[in-house]
Parts: sequence; C-alpha cells; structure tokens
Amino acid sequence: MQRFYLQSPKINRNLVEITDKRICHQTSKVLRMWKDDEFRIFDEKGSEHLVKIIEISQKKVLAQVIGPIENNTEPSVNVSLYQAIPKKPALFELVIQKATEIGASAIYPLITERTEKRRLGKFDRMLAIAMEATEQCGRSKVPVIHHPINFDEVISKSKNAYIGYEYEGKKFLSDYGDELYKGGEVQIIIGPEGGFSQQEIELAEKSDAKPFTLGPRILRTETAAIASLSLVLLNENV
Repeated sequence: MQRFYLQSPKINRNLVEITDKRICHQTSKVLRMWKDDEFRIFDEKGSEHLVKIIEISQKKVLAQVIGPIENNTEPSVNVSLYQAIPKKPALFELVIQKATEIGASAIYPLITERTEKRRLGKFDRMLAIAMEATEQCGRSKVPVIHHPINFDEVISKSKNAYIGYEYEGKKFLSDYGDELYKGGEVQIIIGPEGGFSQQEIELAEKSDAKPFTLGPRILRTETAAIASLSLVLLNENV
C-alpha cells in the first residue's frame, strides 16, 4: 500500500487535511486515487496511520483516519554513516537511498584530505531522496541528513566508531561480535575514492575508532558504504 511522509499531520476528529503539494500531486495525478481509496501516512515521530480519502484535488486531500498502524521496521541500534563525498554527486545520492533502505539513522557527508568535492549542492534533493526511500522501504523514520563534517572532528567525537581501510590485522566487522552494538549506537566511517591519507590513518589509530576490512577486493566508496551497513544492519537480531 502507498505510504507518504507527512510532517506533523493535524488530525482533528479522525480527519486529516493534507495540503502538501507533493502528496496531492502523487495521489490525484500520478496514482489517480479517488474517493474511498486508502493509503498510509507517517510522521517524524514514527507514528503511522491508515487513512481513507473523502475528498481529493490537486490542492487538497481530505481523509478519514481509520486507525493507527504498528510499524516495527526500525532497527534497535542507531547506525550513523560517515561517507566521504564522492566526485560525482549522483553517487552520494545513491548512498543516501540505499543507506535509508538498509536502516541507517543518520548520514554525514565526510570531508577528508583526499576528498575532491567539499560541498554538496541541492540539499533539499538529498532530503527528498531519503524521504522517498523511507516511504518505499516501509521504515517509520526518515534518516537525518547532515551537512558536511571534517574527518578530524568525527574522529575526536565518535564513541563507537568503525573505520574501513586495509591494514595488517585484516579484522572483519563480524569479528567484533557484540562489541559492535554496545550502547545501541554505531558509527561507520568510509573514505573517498583515493582512500584515507597516512596522516588520517595514524589519527584514527590513536583514537578509539576500530579498523575493519571488507575483504581482498577493492570496492568503490559507495559500494563500501552499502556493504558495511548491510553487515551491521541486515541481521534479524538488530
């Protein structure tokens, strides 16, 4: 069933009036919904409701709230992804979409020494990608998309961070066992196309950040992010 994210819906006497342009357009023009058709709405708090259309137009949808829907799709652990900004903006957008589907709670564009792009344009577009991916995958909460942050700041503030790069120990994420989920928060740090600099690796080794490898093959930065999140979150116990 179609789901829509609606921030702070105003429900009065089991009725909700929707004036969000995107939802009105999608329901009336794209999906061609009409009276008595049903869909779901969910808000920033994770509350989800089934609603039935009473009136619909391009400018407004008036719907009856049939009742709340229990949604248990959110992971029990909060995973933040610190993704070095790729050269192509489309790759970062791909990471946002897939990280949302997998279950990341927050996504940070990361600036490193070898990051060629230091800014990301169209921030509203990135928010929209996260929102639409949340609607599609059935999650109840849209991940927070942050503005770019510097590598040294991440390293100095992280509490349960895991940084992906090749090193002599070659420890996998699974080798950390239950330690990976301690405190209910995990930070995954992924470097740029050219990898982390030696100075950044030394800084990470002096911190509490734990290194991990994704195997003998060299992965693209966006692939490394998706693979790492999958290893952490696609687990029936998470």
